[in-house]
Amino acid sequence: MEEVEATLFDGETVIVSGIAVLLDFADAPGGSPDSPGWHAHAALPLGMTIEPGEQMRIQTTDGRSGPVAILGPPTIEGDRALHVFIGLGPLVRSGV
Repeated sequence: MEEVEATLFDGETVIVSGIAVLLDFADAPGGSPDSPGWHAHAALPLGMTIEPGEQMRIQTTDGRSGPVAILGPPTIEGDRALHVFIGLGPLVRSGV
């Protein structure tokens, strides 16, 4: 897994920024971010209301961006909700 800093968007609206995200490409075809099926794991503040299946976009500080959906309900740890997202398309650098 690769840890990156990212922003979560709903359309063009920033939902949360500066979050640590673990990217996991093991379940994606060929273990690559170039297709759907990769996963992102993120700890979000408890007060955020996002629903399983809700689609949004993750954009990393290194310029990669990809569509995601929440897989299921979060796991609560302290003051954070741990969410798992599935990549709905490639995670690519802007301009690619």
